[in-house]
Amino acid sequence: MKKFLAAIILILMTGNAAAQENSPEVDRGIASVKQRKFEFSAEARTFDSSPEFIFKYKNFSLDYIRSRKEFNFVKLKTDREIFSLMGTGLEWNVALNTIDAHDNFYLLPSVGINFYMRIRPRLDIYAQVSGLPLFGHGHFFESEYGIKYFPQKNFSINAGLRRIDFKLRRGGDPGKFLLDGYFAGVRYDF
Repeated sequence: MKKFLAAIILILMTGNAAAQENSPEVDRGIASVKQRKFEFSAEARTFDSSPEFIFKYKNFSLDYIRSRKEFNFVKLKTDREIFSLMGTGLEWNVALNTIDAHDNFYLLPSVGINFYMRIRPRLDIYAQVSGLPLFGHGHFFESEYGIKYFPQKNFSINAGLRRIDFKLRRGGDPGKFLLDGYFAGVRYDF
C-alpha cells in the first residue's frame, strides 16, 4: 500500500512513475540493458552537408544547425517521460523552433513524441516526430529515425535520417525551408 501511495504522489508531482522489483540474479542479468541517463551530453553531427550540434542538460536540449544554404535552425526542447522499461520508452516534448533564413526570422512552437527501444545490450533504435499545423498559413514538421551504438558507457555513435519541413505565409511573402537527409554523429555524456 505504501508503494502504491508513493507512486500516486510521484505521478501527481512529476507526471510519471516507475517501480520494479527484481531478484539479484535478474538484476545482474539485465544490468547491461538498463537505460543510461546522464546530466549533460554534447553531440556533433553532419546532416545534409551541414554541421549540427546538440547540447542536452537533464530534460532540456538545444539543437543548432548551420547550413551552407545560408540559414540557421535552432531548437530549444524539453522532454517528458511517459514510460520507460528496460531500455524501451516513450517521451513527449515541447519545443521552440527558430529559423533565420534570407533576412527573415521565424519562431514556431511544436509538440512531438519520441520512441526508443534497446534491441541489443549496446544498440538502440529510435524515432522522433514533432510538428505544428498552421492550417491556411503553413506548417512545421520534423521527423528523425535512427540507430545508436554505445561502444562505451558514456560514448555513443549514431546514424539515421532526418527531415525538417517548414512553410509559412506571412503577408504576401511565403517562407519555405526544407532540410532532408542522412546524418552521422557522435555523442558524449558527462
